[in-house]
Amino acid sequence: MLIVLRVAFIFLLVAVLAGGIAMLGNQLGRKIGRRKMTIFGLRPRHTSIFITTMTGSVIACSTLALAMLFSQDVADAVKGTSARLDALLQREKQLLERIEQLSDEVRRGTIIWNYGERIALTTIPAESDRTKVERSIGELIVQANVLTVTKNNRIAVSQNQQQFDLDRVLIKYSPEVFQNWLDTYTMQPQPIGLWLEVTENCMYKDPVPVTVRSFPVSPIFTQGQEVYSKEIDPKQFLVDWYEFIEELRSRALKKGMIELNDSLGGGITAERLVKISQKVVEAGGRVRLKAVANRELYQSSNLDVSIEVESL
Repeated sequence: MLIVLRVAFIFLLVAVLAGGIAMLGNQLGRKIGRRKMTIFGLRPRHTSIFITTMTGSVIACSTLALAMLFSQDVADAVKGTSARLDALLQREKQLLERIEQLSDEVRRGTIIWNYGERIALTTIPAESDRTKVERSIGELIVQANVLTVTKNNRIAVSQNQQQFDLDRVLIKYSPEVFQNWLDTYTMQPQPIGLWLEVTENCMYKDPVPVTVRSFPVSPIFTQGQEVYSKEIDPKQFLVDWYEFIEELRSRALKKGMIELNDSLGGGITAERLVKISQKVVEAGGRVRLKAVANRELYQSSNLDVSIEVESL
């Protein structure tokens, strides 16, 4: 019903418009005829006909132009569908490109590191020379880079993207800044802790600009000091072992050591675990596991310990 009413309205509008043009042309022709005007050497009667015709043409063309301006359907009908189709295809191409851009932004939208986040931690002993400081900061950067590549690769796997090689360098700093770090932290009179901090939000695949910040530290365990010990049952070695590691970590935290990215994991490799297990079996009964500090441990140190097995 709405379509029928619309069509009827359009026909009525066209009829009124056509009648108005005809009446206007007729009135204009009569006035020109009475004045006996002449142009281009034409007789007055022919001049009247010419002006009436041109007036009607101008009005009709103006009406069509207005209709094209305010109605896209009329414009398409006059210009043909090819221009409109080309415009739609171009718009589709732009939309597809934008979708691809947005998809890439979504893939990169996961933040790897936040501004000010601390990636790695180390200790510079008192009176450390330039070589020791360079080695410590270098190890700090390598550790941070491995963590960054690992976090990126987790996202790459989840999104079916190509993973980074483990030797890909993502940590970003200038050689001048690195030399300034060495100058600042060489031969310090007291031991200091160093944070490696991120200086801006870093998305997936972004390089990670970092800086080094220091803070004062105190010794927590001396070299050779017992950090923690626990009796275990060889029959349930793995259960007791994981409890021992967790309680060792809790002991270090209570004493004031700082944990960052599993820095208090004890550094126990699978190979070391096998050797400890063999010693427990050879003991032939209940044993005590004892974690002993391999060096002087500060608040900012990794939990560097050796595990001793004592028969009970």
